[in-house]
Amino acid sequence: MHHLNTAPVIWAVLAVISFFPLGFTHGETFDPVAAFSTFIEADDYPEKLERLIELEQQALALIEDEPLKLASIGAAILDIYPASQAGQYAMQRYYAHVDADAPRQTHERQLAAIQATMLASGDGEASTPFLVMTIYDAQIYARSIAHSPVGSIYQTTDLNSLIYLMVARPTEARLRQFFFDISHVLTGLKAKQSVGEPDADTGTLADGNDSDAPHPWAVIRALAGNMDTAAQAAIGAFLTRNQKYDSAISWLKVASRTGNILANTLLARIYASEANESEEGPEKEELRQLSLENYLHAIALGSTDSMYSLAGLYLGDFYGEENREAALPLLEQAGALGHADSYLYLAFLYNGGQGVAASRERAVDYFQKAAELENARAVIAYARFLVGDAAKGNPAIDSPILDQLKRLAEQDNPEAMVLLGNFFARGIAAKASNRKAVRWYRKAIAAAPQDPDIVNEVAWTLTVTDVPGLKRARYAHRVMKKMMTQVEQASERPEYLDTWAATYAARGKFERAIEIQSQAIDIARSRSRDDVMSILQDHLDQFKTQQSITEAAP
Repeated sequence: MHHLNTAPVIWAVLAVISFFPLGFTHGETFDPVAAFSTFIEADDYPEKLERLIELEQQALALIEDEPLKLASIGAAILDIYPASQAGQYAMQRYYAHVDADAPRQTHERQLAAIQATMLASGDGEASTPFLVMTIYDAQIYARSIAHSPVGSIYQTTDLNSLIYLMVARPTEARLRQFFFDISHVLTGLKAKQSVGEPDADTGTLADGNDSDAPHPWAVIRALAGNMDTAAQAAIGAFLTRNQKYDSAISWLKVASRTGNILANTLLARIYASEANESEEGPEKEELRQLSLENYLHAIALGSTDSMYSLAGLYLGDFYGEENREAALPLLEQAGALGHADSYLYLAFLYNGGQGVAASRERAVDYFQKAAELENARAVIAYARFLVGDAAKGNPAIDSPILDQLKRLAEQDNPEAMVLLGNFFARGIAAKASNRKAVRWYRKAIAAAPQDPDIVNEVAWTLTVTDVPGLKRARYAHRVMKKMMTQVEQASERPEYLDTWAATYAARGKFERAIEIQSQAIDIARSRSRDDVMSILQDHLDQFKTQQSITEAAP
């Protein structure tokens, strides 16, 4: 008789009995918020947090290759903290491996509930990070949405004591950044060290008086000593900001060995900066190559920012004029992955004929591609290009740019409002209408009454425009005067003084216009602003002959 090997079956049955999720039955409600609060408010939170991090780290190391070992570790994690994404995911993987559908589905539901709570806590941006217990929650979340973590770093902000920034790579798309708030771990990972920042030369923390007051840098330094790559990158970034490059390189090299793309990008920038400071010779060439190697490593992991940065170095002849053409494929690649600035770079290159044959058609194509990514900067840049293009008498372009600007305006973007005014004033992508143009200009001022650039642009247009019926000299003077008298720095800018003087001239007050214009010229001369001197002088000459200014504006 053939004897079946029953050991795997018995193990699976015992596992289902022994490790049924969290002791919950099918009728119970799982509350991640209550689990979170209960955990961090417990008297033994520091001890349990330390053990939780240790177990979650073990689970992450086993998830891909040894799912059978996940049962005991996953159960231990969930016994400590039921709302652990790592624990739930580990148990889900284990039960999937032994074909136990009921408990697997239970853990799937509970993981989904935990992640729904996390997603409700913020949007994953720097200002509104997701709230999680540990960095392993963040890494499991990335896995569950088919992203591969490729880099991380700790940050401190005014709003959050400790942020975990994770860079992750989705399938066939550009890298994404997710911000997670883990400030609460500071009270759990009490590092009784100096409460100051790291030493600016080495990144180390000097011994200080014992203190129960946790400090982010004390915790980050302790984590770095435990080979936490995000902590190592954080110290490297701190030293880079303080221009202590040798020490920064040491920390970043260690972080980069574990595949931290942020460490590679920082190293690439440091080496490029040091190469720029070096004399031509073997050392400079070695620094160039080290920069290139780190950029290429980051690019291999999908970093569009590195593609953009390296393209800029190629175009600047950092690697020699013969390598300049290597920039264009990099910008194309980054743009195709959703990097709007790369498409904008290409648009500016072809519009100005910088290093490539000038081509209005190709410039328009790249501007449109950038704007289609719904990037505010790209939409604004494309709109400004179209205003300048119309001034050259070029034919109108079929584009959804008007709707894109309106969507930005709905988000209270004052520059988009100004450009909508320009579009209606000149009849770009819309029927010309002075009434609608003025309405958008007024909306821009209302949205940003003390933004010097916005006020200056609107006031200049409504003061000097050659569009029949568009001038609003009194309104322009009123908003300009208010800004110039309330924003202290504005009175130090020759461009703003030029506009203010023009508003006086437009109302026939030439003595005051001359006085302000002379002040603008004095400031420009003292600051060697040769770029504006001739224009300022021409305007002064007009004021002296009792002439106001009229020109093609917008």
